[in-house]
Amino acid sequence: MRTLILVPSLIAAPVLALAAIEPTAAPVAVMQPVALAAQAAPAAQPAAAAMTLDPVHSMALFRIQHLEAGQFWGRFNGVEGSVSWPLDDASAPMIKAIAKVERVDTGSEKLDGNLKGPNFFNAKEFPEIAFTTTTGTRVGERHWTLTGDLSLHGVTKPVTVDCVVTGVGKGPTGKKVGFECQLTIRRSEFGMTWGIEKPPKALGDEVKLVIGLEADETKAE
Repeated sequence: MRTLILVPSLIAAPVLALAAIEPTAAPVAVMQPVALAAQAAPAAQPAAAAMTLDPVHSMALFRIQHLEAGQFWGRFNGVEGSVSWPLDDASAPMIKAIAKVERVDTGSEKLDGNLKGPNFFNAKEFPEIAFTTTTGTRVGERHWTLTGDLSLHGVTKPVTVDCVVTGVGKGPTGKKVGFECQLTIRRSEFGMTWGIEKPPKALGDEVKLVIGLEADETKAE
């Protein structure tokens, strides 16, 4: 009988002893994350190079259908303006290009005079055609889709332009960069309606533009 009483006592004693022990140390502190300010800052992006368009090697070509037959081409010589673009292609080229209506060139003086008149570009009232980039989306290496504002015949509308960097070279004053931009517009949306209904179908409404630009890096003084 004495043996039976002793066994439960031997089991209960360690349990009671453990229950009587109180914690003597504070909980271990949780490690806090390292402050963001202490982390290494990301590398700065290269600044965009400021460039000036070379009017001798910059022009804007336009194509329109004539009498529902051939595709007729003309161009504006001496396009002027500026481009901002990082030479490592980190962001889209920001282009500001201006063509003067007086510099339209079709190879025919008579036709050039007609295009400068009130039926078409109306050089007297609207002497310049301008495009300014607002945003750009990468398509591929040195290939961008640009969104911008086209001002033509007194009307400004947003347009989408396919733009390819055709090359980066070196000129007499530094880096030289080439761009080729293409877009298609409806001239009726810019108030140029002669030849669409009156006289009917003399000229198409859709006009394709191919803009070849060459820009020189602007050196800081």
